[in-house]
Amino acid sequence: MKLLLISYVSPADKITGGFRPASFTKFFPEAGINVSFLTSHPDILKNKEILEKYNIQSVELVRPIRIRNIGYKLKILALMETLKLDTLFFFPDIFRFWNRRAGKRAQQMIDREKIDAIIVTGPPHSPYYMAYKLAKKNNLPLIVDYRDPLTGSPFMYFPPIIKQIVRRKERKIVNYAKLVITVGEECSALITNSLKLKDKEIHVIYNGFFEEDRPDLTVEKRSKFTVSYFGHFYILRQKGFEALVAGMRRMIDKHNLSPNDIVLQYAGKISRKTLQKILDGSNMKDYFNDLGLLSGDTLFKEINQSTLNVVLVPPKTTYTLPTKIYDYAFCNSHIFLVGEKGEVTRWCEKVDQIYTQTTMNPEEISEDLWQLFTKWKSKSLEFGCDEEKILEFSRRNLALKLAEKIKKAIK
Repeated sequence: MKLLLISYVSPADKITGGFRPASFTKFFPEAGINVSFLTSHPDILKNKEILEKYNIQSVELVRPIRIRNIGYKLKILALMETLKLDTLFFFPDIFRFWNRRAGKRAQQMIDREKIDAIIVTGPPHSPYYMAYKLAKKNNLPLIVDYRDPLTGSPFMYFPPIIKQIVRRKERKIVNYAKLVITVGEECSALITNSLKLKDKEIHVIYNGFFEEDRPDLTVEKRSKFTVSYFGHFYILRQKGFEALVAGMRRMIDKHNLSPNDIVLQYAGKISRKTLQKILDGSNMKDYFNDLGLLSGDTLFKEINQSTLNVVLVPPKTTYTLPTKIYDYAFCNSHIFLVGEKGEVTRWCEKVDQIYTQTTMNPEEISEDLWQLFTKWKSKSLEFGCDEEKILEFSRRNLALKLAEKIKKAIK
């Protein structure tokens, strides 16, 4: 069996979404499925490490669209996004301008390589339109992979009339598809409810982790109560981080704790001016450690040594599952979830990961942290997960599971 995989992003884009489709190319051959990959980033052909790691045997490129970069340089597109006019003119997204050239190349691949089915992944979601057209024209089965919802997304704004048009087209594509998959149960529910699907199941295939990337080290916890947040954060998560800092400050003041008792750590990419402003506002400078950007064994060492590893789940993001959760799970963590229950808590319960969930209210954060601090002082604080259960989420196991679903759907 041979699949044509269409994904605008790839590992060369160095974003989380780019790694998911390439996981299929890596492991599908084990299930007797070969993959031809159509994508956009030219560096993928130059990077031998990526080609080898993801077992990419056949890849075709259609250069990325230029209108987006030009629009941002001229500040036109940024202004349109601010005024929420971008989706009025470019729906479902601006990447639709990639479709015509990519569609021609995809048709050539179909004619040349005897493709048995098409799998398309998004966002961007506009390639769904192109893949649907190709599948109908060539009478091929279509598999649709959602890394994020389209009209069901709480962050995707469309003017009412445009939303009706996009939703109608999205529903038509989903109903035509032989198989529809997404990254989690909450995301599946968003798509189902948005499209009012009755008889169409949205299957869940998590993003997972590469077993070879698991850390192979054992490190003892620090002698002081260490609360750490690893990863980048934008405005929504910034509010959660501010609440965490304020909650820690309340606990420190209420219980008269010193920098020798407790520390807050951060590693990731954010404006250090923004970070400093948050710390100055809460007078937390003496209780804070900026780790900068970390990777590899250095990152895993810091995660291992932390008492609590923080996950921020602001409102409207409950359907997301940060990939950092796998790093936390493999590092004997106690996860401190600041925000709302959702996909993160579902996943923790699936693998018996120890976690504590609190709200984004600084007063409640302070109380919950104090309870955890007293357990830690009495050596009764629990850590870890069931490592046998987490192995179910290896990308190899998930890809092979998906391969079986594809075979069953298109036979």
